Amino acid sequence: MAWNRIARCCRQWLLALAVIPMGAYAQADYPGDRPVSILLPYSPGGATDAVARLLSTYLSSAMKGTFVVENRPGASGTIAMSAVSRAKPDGHTLYMNEITSTVVSELVPNLSFDPIKSFSPVVLVAETPFVLVINSKVPAHNLAELIAHAKANPGKITYGSGGVGSGPHLAGQLLKQLTGAEIVHVPYRGSGPALQDLLGGQIQMLITAAPTVASFLNEGRLRALAVARSERVAALPNVPTAKEAGLEGFEISNWFGLEAPAGTPKPVIDALANAVNQILRDPAFIKGLDVSGGVPLGGTPETARQRVADETRRWTAMLKAGSEHVANSGK
Repeated sequence: MAWNRIARCCRQWLLALAVIPMGAYAQADYPGDRPVSILLPYSPGGATDAVARLLSTYLSSAMKGTFVVENRPGASGTIAMSAVSRAKPDGHTLYMNEITSTVVSELVPNLSFDPIKSFSPVVLVAETPFVLVINSKVPAHNLAELIAHAKANPGKITYGSGGVGSGPHLAGQLLKQLTGAEIVHVPYRGSGPALQDLLGGQIQMLITAAPTVASFLNEGRLRALAVARSERVAALPNVPTAKEAGLEGFEISNWFGLEAPAGTPKPVIDALANAVNQILRDPAFIKGLDVSGGVPLGGTPETARQRVADETRRWTAMLKAGSEHVANSGK
């Protein structure tokens, strides 16, 4: 009789194990011995790269695994996005998404993936307010003077970005839309190379994360005219907001989050989101974000999904409006 009771208990235990979702094992074992790759759409040197590398270090410690950053620049971020969309949905290939991912369907025809359906948002990490800076040789000392100079010299002011569809590119397009100034976009493979050409005078303007340019402002090589947000940034307390400088509506910030391939088990998504949210409460991590101009965000996968949806609506509408304006002006 005792053996029968033992046998019944064993059967019940095995049946209980059978109904545990496989994802639960994935969560317990994740990330395991295999490294996790975080793919970026830009070259090293910009804010996206800095935030991703900082995060990978802390995730490696928090999740007792190995998280590595891989730079896959080019084609408006679609090289990196395509690679992640094709990856096995097991949490070992992630994408550091940001504002570019919300407009690729508007910029690149015949994509091999769906920017929304091919990915599972995990969590928002941080955002970086933008500041408009110019080479110190440009004859403008405030935003109004820059706009007047650009209008008086159409096509002579060039602005750089980390590529078509990047945050600095969209910021420049927003500036054009709000002011009617004819400024020319020069895309690079990351904000780092764009900054180098700004310093060298090959381009005249860049709209980028504040701490990226702070040291060059102190040296007098660059001049900051406005921050693109509703309040001033701590790194540049003497630089006015765009509204204070006379330009209403010029508000944009880049943001960063993690995405996984669609179909990644929910326990893996939740484990990553929980780890990132814990990291975002670490004063040392927040201090590291400050260096890159980042402000911590966090939240749930649903929060990240909503941010992607909202940004997609805003920026695709702006790009479509710009395209219609160009088409109509050519008639």
